[in-house]
Amino acid sequence: MKKILTSLFALMLMLAPISNAAANNWTSKASVERVNRIGKALLSKNSLPTKINFKVYETDEINAFANADKEICVYTGLLKFVSNDAELAGVIAHEIGHIVNNHVAKQNVTNAVTSTAINTAAIIKPNAAIKAVANTANDLTMLKMSRVEEYEADITGVDLMTKAGYSPLAMVSVLFKIGGSYKDFTSTHPSSDKRTMYIYDYITYTYPAKAKAGYTTDSYKKFMAYAKPIVDARNADPKKLAAFNKQQEKLKQKRLAKLEKYKTAKDSNGWDKSFNALRALSY
Repeated sequence: MKKILTSLFALMLMLAPISNAAANNWTSKASVERVNRIGKALLSKNSLPTKINFKVYETDEINAFANADKEICVYTGLLKFVSNDAELAGVIAHEIGHIVNNHVAKQNVTNAVTSTAINTAAIIKPNAAIKAVANTANDLTMLKMSRVEEYEADITGVDLMTKAGYSPLAMVSVLFKIGGSYKDFTSTHPSSDKRTMYIYDYITYTYPAKAKAGYTTDSYKKFMAYAKPIVDARNADPKKLAAFNKQQEKLKQKRLAKLEKYKTAKDSNGWDKSFNALRALSY
């Protein structure tokens, strides 16, 4: 089975080679230097490998992404949107989190294999209804996986920000501000309220002094207006509070262990190796 999946994936890659959309798109020197300064500080302060490169892509879209070449590309629309370097660090730390957790390569492998399997099935038994159902199932599977990975990248980013000297609440601030562009079910990202609450809960448990210090942006104040009643209700219920503390301690230990594993790794893990090896067949 493994050989079959490998062959299918290699065939698809040969038919549709991967491109780097941001490779030839640059903006002002100051923007590039700003992104690199913050990105490299996040890596060095956390003793992470310096194999990640930072680029800037000229577009008004408010976004950033990490690709399979361990590049983080930040859109100029995002640079205009963030209030300060700490908010920009929150976005970059989140994208580093995707690389640290190896989400990009995992997504590429999984998506390529499932897409190829669906197309192959359609050729063998060309039934439009069957293909439509299969495609929907595939989309929902990738959607669920993407949401889980967004949460994981967020809290990894919180760890990276804190160690680098940035307030992790800046991530809450910028994501809550962006939040209007996210839909809970139709987007690969979790809804803004759920996502920022998840981050805030992690910060309050793992870095209580940082949470107590607060943050001064308008978007953070709006978030706290939403979050405070939730926190107060939980704190007033001993059972809910005990369950919360247990969940957060488990999450904290899991994150720290995974980050340490990445620091000491001599090479990327299996997902990364598999993807790069198969992609090489298309060149």
